[in-house]
Amino acid sequence: MKKFMKWMPISMMILGSMFMFAACSDDNEPTTPEEPGTETPGAKVSIQLGYESIEVEAAGGSAEVTYTLKNAGTNPKISGTSDQDWITDIQAADGKVTMSVAANTETADRTAKVTLTYSDDEKNAASAELTVTQGAKAEEKFTITIPGECGSTWIPFEIQPKDQSAQYFLNIRPAEEMEGFVSDEALFNSDMSFYQELADQYGMSLNDVLVATGALVSGPMEDYLFTKLSPSTEYCIYCYGVENGKLVAPVSKVNAATTAAAPVDNQITIDVTNKIASSVAFTVKVTTFDAYALAIFDGSASDAEIESALMGEDVSIYAGNQQLSLNTALEVGKEYAIAAIGRAGNTATTKLVVTRFTAEEGQVVENLTLDMTALAFDGDELAAHLGVDDLKGRPILFNNIETNGTYTLTYPVTVEELADLRKQVEEQNPGEEITDETLYAVILNAFADYSSPDRQSLWLASEGSWVVLSMTIDEAQKNSKVGSVDLEVNESTYSPVEEIDKYLDLNTSKVLFKKAGNLDVKAAAAAVKKYLDKKYTFKTSIESQSMIKSMKK
Repeated sequence: MKKFMKWMPISMMILGSMFMFAACSDDNEPTTPEEPGTETPGAKVSIQLGYESIEVEAAGGSAEVTYTLKNAGTNPKISGTSDQDWITDIQAADGKVTMSVAANTETADRTAKVTLTYSDDEKNAASAELTVTQGAKAEEKFTITIPGECGSTWIPFEIQPKDQSAQYFLNIRPAEEMEGFVSDEALFNSDMSFYQELADQYGMSLNDVLVATGALVSGPMEDYLFTKLSPSTEYCIYCYGVENGKLVAPVSKVNAATTAAAPVDNQITIDVTNKIASSVAFTVKVTTFDAYALAIFDGSASDAEIESALMGEDVSIYAGNQQLSLNTALEVGKEYAIAAIGRAGNTATTKLVVTRFTAEEGQVVENLTLDMTALAFDGDELAAHLGVDDLKGRPILFNNIETNGTYTLTYPVTVEELADLRKQVEEQNPGEEITDETLYAVILNAFADYSSPDRQSLWLASEGSWVVLSMTIDEAQKNSKVGSVDLEVNESTYSPVEEIDKYLDLNTSKVLFKKAGNLDVKAAAAAVKKYLDKKYTFKTSIESQSMIKSMKK
């Protein structure tokens, strides 16, 4: 099976103009031209350059050098030529010579001569030469290849790093977008700005965010794909080394293009595995890597109406097999339809597939039970014990939930955050009694995207006092129960790593690796107010499973 890599589009404006690489060589001092306009009667016209030689970076871009004219005639003109085709668009005006320098794709330095030629109405002539030396392309730390044919919505790729243990950032962008980046640093800064915003939001270091979101990978990648791409589009797949949030290895890249949109033999099947009105669950199985649109509809919708909607705007696009759930309050006894259609851009690539079902009443549990254990571990020791390197360097929280309920949510917060939230809620809702149960329930629901739905979870944390919040809900989502565990996190409270074996069966349990705490207090306070105004409901959207990390071919 192919492994799918998620494409995380990062929408941002590329700031800044082209870099100018006009540094003088250590072996060359700038010339000292005479003052502009200084003339000697009867003397020849001459061009005096600010530097006789310049050095430019391997990435290329724009280069410039200043000049002055001595004994210039009427209507002076300067043109420029180069003896190498990697220097183009030579322009001279207003005392400045500019030129475009192509990127050096070779592993050796290269040199070019730029000749400036002067003319005027008196038919005077003069010339000057500039030596341009461009540095060699840095040694490739990663080899990226396209091992086979591309599809209209997917591109296969493989990566072989020279250092098998090195971490690197991997991404894909439209090739035309890459033209705006004149250096590795410019591309790195653009990529990292997105993750830095997340780091600032959650009080984390940039590197911690990169690790926690899976943006950094290591080792070879064989038989992988980027999916859910646009048809008939050239893309650039690239990667570079990152260590502690710093660029440590140059960018390696390769271009590849998707094919035009066309019908594909992707056999899509939809199987509804749980028809409970409060939590419909279903699987989607496919036979190719091609993208498809997927959504749930009222059962009264016709196939034609469903297909039109799936080919419209604001539709979720998926690729590969999926296990999805819809956590919302459907109407018991009413018919619904889950539908999918292959899609490449605005072109349908498969026939419409529709599975209809009737929502059923879920089980109500009157006496919910909730028992949670929370432990703190040394991240380095736990990483060695579980074989998960990403746990290194930070304290790790672990929670285990036992309940007779069907669904769970867990989210750790610091004592300080919880106190701040309670204060704001009380200020926004004077006269209202804000119980722990109300406060915790709203936090868990308001921050469901960051909470863990699994009964065992691992969390990045920091030393200090924590409160691990939890909730259990019955199948009908009629009853819920909220709990919490206070936990001090420091070296003296770390549990032996073997303690986790009592709770965690790595062969059967899904372990989340998430960042704990640092919730948006103001947003949470607003959510509490909605709850008190009887406007709050449980999260009601299909869980985002389209961000595929990896899937075997």
